[in-house]
Amino acid sequence: MRYLKSSFRYVGRHFVRMALYFIAPALVLGLVNSPVSLIRLLVNTDFGESLNFDEVFLGASDLDRGYKVALLVLGFVLYVVCASAAVGSVQHKMRYGQFYPLTVRQFFKKVNLYAIPMALGMIALMIMIELLGLFVTLFVFFWAKAISVTAGIIAMSAITVVVGVACFLCVATLFLFVIPNMTVKGFGFFKSIKRSVSEVVSRFGSLLVAVVLPTVAAYVPLCVIHAFNVPGLMQIADVLFYLFVFMYFHVLMFDAFFDMEDIEREDLKNYGEKV
Repeated sequence: MRYLKSSFRYVGRHFVRMALYFIAPALVLGLVNSPVSLIRLLVNTDFGESLNFDEVFLGASDLDRGYKVALLVLGFVLYVVCASAAVGSVQHKMRYGQFYPLTVRQFFKKVNLYAIPMALGMIALMIMIELLGLFVTLFVFFWAKAISVTAGIIAMSAITVVVGVACFLCVATLFLFVIPNMTVKGFGFFKSIKRSVSEVVSRFGSLLVAVVLPTVAAYVPLCVIHAFNVPGLMQIADVLFYLFVFMYFHVLMFDAFFDMEDIEREDLKNYGEKV
């Protein structure tokens, strides 16, 4: 709970700044790629004989329309630019106790410094998400062909989604320090992965809690909103979910990393907290 609380405190203190960094990618991704696409897969799929693997996979991945792919590419570019500046801001604030001047020159200076780590990190995350979608789709397709009762197909598919998401969150936790290892330590991508796994394992339980609890707490209301199927409100909820995830996890990775590496936090001195 320690990392969860300290990360939430940081986001709360600097909410406006963090929101400004991430609102653009959150807006694009929220309008084109719903976080509840896997849930919709279970609710909207026709589990009859005509079930088509390609359609199910593309539907679960929100890649069933050409314009969605184009907007996802735009969202990726916006994320790399905005997250690079945000990471530079968070890192600078934690190390030196103050933000860098928010000017156009400083903004793009941080983008230039951190664009490659952020792009690699996002590509790795996207691959994991697509593998999750592939895993779920394969099993949904299998259950649909192996079980004759629709209720049984939905039940087994729901269990598959839960197991798949649980595995995804565990792997994401192990990769939590990949970006900090690249931006703070200057390690290469694959060395950062190896180092992240070895560091996270020692405190896996506490870090997993910090990853899972906020994700579930934000995801459950999102599912409830989508259950009512109100156009407009669902898209707003998707955007807010992405905005929250971006703000929280980019703070969490550095908050926990600085603690693990025993790097002094100058920003905490301003609040009289333990450093």
